[in-house]
Amino acid sequence: MNKIFNIGITINFDINFYSNGLQQNVVFLFNLLNEIDTFNAFYLWEGKEINQEIVDKNKCIEYRDFLINDSFDFDLIIMMGFTFDDKVITKVKEKNQRAKVVLLQCGNQFIENMTYSLFDLKSNLSPLKSLKKIDQIWLLPHYKKNISYMKTFFKTDNVISVPYIWNSFFIDLQIRKNSNINYKNKFYTLNNKSISILEPNLNNSKNCFLPIFIAESFEQKFPNILQSCNIFCGSHLAKNDYFMKTVLDLDIYRKRKDFLKIYGRLAFLEIIKNHGSIIVSHQQDNALNYLYLEALYLNLPLLHNSTFLKEYGYYYPENEIAIARDKIDFILNQHLDNIGKYNKKNRIILDKYSYKNKVNQNNYYKIISLLFNE
Repeated sequence: MNKIFNIGITINFDINFYSNGLQQNVVFLFNLLNEIDTFNAFYLWEGKEINQEIVDKNKCIEYRDFLINDSFDFDLIIMMGFTFDDKVITKVKEKNQRAKVVLLQCGNQFIENMTYSLFDLKSNLSPLKSLKKIDQIWLLPHYKKNISYMKTFFKTDNVISVPYIWNSFFIDLQIRKNSNINYKNKFYTLNNKSISILEPNLNNSKNCFLPIFIAESFEQKFPNILQSCNIFCGSHLAKNDYFMKTVLDLDIYRKRKDFLKIYGRLAFLEIIKNHGSIIVSHQQDNALNYLYLEALYLNLPLLHNSTFLKEYGYYYPENEIAIARDKIDFILNQHLDNIGKYNKKNRIILDKYSYKNKVNQNNYYKIISLLFNE
């Protein structure tokens, strides 16, 4: 590629950057592309106003202005924060016949489609409809098993996997904004006998159900050692009869007063500071998560079942509660003593996924070059 490529990435500034990892992914990809000499990336935005704390307003083009203004076009548009319908995609290509439009699907669309189909959920955030005018679909590496489904759903063979990227920008910003928190390298010392479960609890992909039973198993084998078990993003669960019947039968509820607690969504650092720094996680087909990388960045004990991170944090396979339970025992007795080795190892995985990593930059360059047959 000899010419400068103008690339637009869609973003919706009405969505909080800390409540949706997709928003952060947009920023990381924007920054990665601008690290490449031949790419000039912009935010193609909608919403009420630009979040100038996080993005440069000079690199933002309002979506409505773009549609009616012929003075600016893009060679490539990556749909992430919001998607166009086929009519708009056609209009984009009429403005620039060379233009390509790509969908980067940051969530597990197979699970989302399945969930909405089975449970008839009513929401304006329901999964994407099939689009016929897009040139390529990009999936994150932990969704590669969905490639065949996505090809069938979107009626295209042009579905590929792209690198997963991350940066500490957002967690560092949280630390700076909390002037009373000056111990970035010591968060793992806070509330280090209490569990925090931070899954979104929206479907079977990432929820608190198995982590609760990990805490239950630990209590049965090692009673009265942990100080609390805290469930976040869980306010709606307290209205679920089956969930509450399940909880009421647990030892961590019946035998431990004020031990099991349910909260709504809170900021990550607030959770660590005030509730618990042992992060207990469980996922199905969602094996990469910014929460994991932020926890490792802060050297928090991360108990997880992600095969992508088997060598990092504290891994338990599949749904193996007994293994996870014994890892908590190890965390309580060994984590602080081994923090130097833990930190050194974490740097490896954080660098692997960094958008500043030249391998990730080169891979995105190659993917875009092949898209344009260059």
